[in-house]
Amino acid sequence: MTSVNFRLVLGRLAHGLLLIALIVAGLGALPALAASGHVSEANLVLPDLSDASLAAFFGGASGWSLLFVGLLVCLGGLVFGGVIYYQIVRLPVHRSMAEVSELIYETCKTYMITQGKFLLILEAVSYTHLTLPTSDLV
Repeated sequence: MTSVNFRLVLGRLAHGLLLIALIVAGLGALPALAASGHVSEANLVLPDLSDASLAAFFGGASGWSLLFVGLLVCLGGLVFGGVIYYQIVRLPVHRSMAEVSELIYETCKTYMITQGKFLLILEAVSYTHLTLPTSDLV
């Protein structure tokens, strides 16, 4: 058996084991799904964010302070992304790479516009379907 065939066999074996693990994990969740009745986000009970015992592992920080730290992390990521974007924009680029990049950008833009139109039409149809009396649908 050559090394290429051996790698192919190992790759297929790894994919098969991953598929089996995903199926077992999915089947393990079935009893939890079957036992629950109608559940929605409206039934969620939110904790008191001013309670310091909510996050005892952070030294008794309140939920509001944890949310504030999370907001600071998000703002830091935004600043970091802006700085990196500005540095990348200033790099020199080969003309053929710029043409390929422009083609990819225009293709993605066209795709997103088409998908947006489709979603708007789908939303209009579903809204119309939901607002009509049931006797009009037959």
